[in-house]
Amino acid sequence: MADLIVYPGWRTVPAGLYSKTQLADLDLPRVPGGPQRAWVETSNWRGKKDHFELYRLSESVPSPATAAQLQAARARSFGSDHTGGRVCGECGARPDRPVPELGAVTGSAHLPDGDAEPTRRLCLACARVVRLRAAVAAAARTRTEAARWAARVLAAAPPVVRVDEVFRPPAPSGRRNLEPVALCVDAVTAISGRRVQATIRLAGPRVKAVPPDAVDPGSLAEVLRPLLAAEMVVTWRREELRPLLRLYYADALTWPRGGHNSLWERATWWRGEVDPDTLVVRHAIDPGTAERTLLLLRRMAATAPPNKAVTKW
Repeated sequence: MADLIVYPGWRTVPAGLYSKTQLADLDLPRVPGGPQRAWVETSNWRGKKDHFELYRLSESVPSPATAAQLQAARARSFGSDHTGGRVCGECGARPDRPVPELGAVTGSAHLPDGDAEPTRRLCLACARVVRLRAAVAAAARTRTEAARWAARVLAAAPPVVRVDEVFRPPAPSGRRNLEPVALCVDAVTAISGRRVQATIRLAGPRVKAVPPDAVDPGSLAEVLRPLLAAEMVVTWRREELRPLLRLYYADALTWPRGGHNSLWERATWWRGEVDPDTLVVRHAIDPGTAERTLLLLRRMAATAPPNKAVTKW
């Protein structure tokens, strides 16, 4: 095994490599005609990790069975159903390999409600269409909930606060100092639109990494503490406010108990763009500034269904 490639799972095995069982399961079965070329590491029928030999399809040869024997074997196994489970129930494709049941390919959690039966046999392409349709439908449902959440948050007229940490550049050895030397704060209020933009110094004046326009933390305390203590505060990521809270509150127990609302996850579901390759909703891109974050929140809220109660996440 040491001198052969080991593929971690069937999905990583390139086309043209088959196990003995896969060659035997072909509509017109074949047997290895050359040496073993690789291994695949996966689970066996007992659910335990195992390794299976892989051979090149181009080196395989037809099995000893005659055409009459193959036809008789299919008749014994499937009776009058001469397709032998090898025809896609959607597009009619007749792959060389057996057509799997839909539930075995997608898993029941990925089937759209009432759209397809898990025991229906579909080719891999049609099964993927079913999964994609289910993913798009799920994204549409979460988009509605995200819009309702945005409408509820916006109704409280929260401030939007964005915080970026400034660090020292890496040392020549590559080592990084994990303590920030400054905080770039960008905040805007939903009602008045008043904007606060400032850089707060966390290190001494001789630290070159500190931006030249940085100010002392105390000079902004009267402006920033009311924003942090608002009933609701919107930011992009949940942990974004922590450096600012640690700066103005000595103990986490004294942090304001208002709702700190992270927009990133809700914006991701509101956009609801399903990646057709991975079937996963793509992450929303950071708006970058407080004003743009507020604009995104407003756009989300504007799509909330009318005359419906706002639901909490």
